[in-house]
Amino acid sequence: MPMEIMGRGFQQILRESPLYFHIFSKYLGYKLFNKKSPLYGSADIINVCNLHCEHCYWWLNRKENEDLTLDQWKKVIDEKFKKNHVFIVTLVGGEPMMRQDVVKLFVKEFPKRACVVTNGTYPIPFLKDIYFYWISIDGDQKTHDEIRGENAWGKTRKNVLDYVNTNGDKAWKDIWITMTINSKNLHTIKTVINDWKDYSNKIGFQFHTPFMPGDPLWVPFGDERTQVINEIIDMKEGTFKDYIINPTSQLELMKSSWGGKGTTPVDCPTWAIISVDHMGREKLPCCIGSAENKSMKPRCEECGLGCYSVLVGYGMKG
Repeated sequence: MPMEIMGRGFQQILRESPLYFHIFSKYLGYKLFNKKSPLYGSADIINVCNLHCEHCYWWLNRKENEDLTLDQWKKVIDEKFKKNHVFIVTLVGGEPMMRQDVVKLFVKEFPKRACVVTNGTYPIPFLKDIYFYWISIDGDQKTHDEIRGENAWGKTRKNVLDYVNTNGDKAWKDIWITMTINSKNLHTIKTVINDWKDYSNKIGFQFHTPFMPGDPLWVPFGDERTQVINEIIDMKEGTFKDYIINPTSQLELMKSSWGGKGTTPVDCPTWAIISVDHMGREKLPCCIGSAENKSMKPRCEECGLGCYSVLVGYGMKG
């Protein structure tokens, strides 16, 4: 069996060697000179979603309905992402599978370096050079449907199984599960793992990030949150060590406030990810922020995002 590193064979690694040089140079520049240069990219490729999830930040800041053309997205790719030598780009929305033309463009421009966050309610296309699909799962079937809508879990389940069963014996490697832990689903984590582990490569956890004080979905720092994280760490260090992707350093970090003060990033390395909205405008302060100054902002001091906390866990700060 040919060697693979995170789904990359020898030839892929060889082709990407200039990119590894840029990543290594950026890391050294940060460590030695505190030079902050983006490592990753995030793009909201559409301003529409077929669901209205109870916990989703997207509805708070999305008011326009325009979409960019493929040519316009190509310009964003060149000017925002390639110019800055970002390594991996994550496509979000809205629901990105409603713009499969844009998904295919990113996969073409970033072979094995574009991943897609999707609710999974649309059929999942097989794209040879995709890195992977992040499938959003919010608990067991009952809890997931309470958050995302009637039969959302069933639609996602069918589409994931169809993808895995019809695209070859390695198709499951393209499916990664992402779970945002909140006050409604925090007791369903083990069920989610058991429901999806046979049809997916990895699972990643993050916590719900509120946009306003007193958000009932936020899991406050304290004994209950700590217990949930300890249970994940125990599973990661035990039965599911090859399935749970979160580093222990990140999970430990998320037991308390790590991101910032109020709505201002402090330790959070927001600079490490170039995030653009559906019009190609850069979002502030982070990937769940907005390009509009008057839009609501995430509460950094209660942040639960995995993409930034993992970097802090590895010693990179704002």
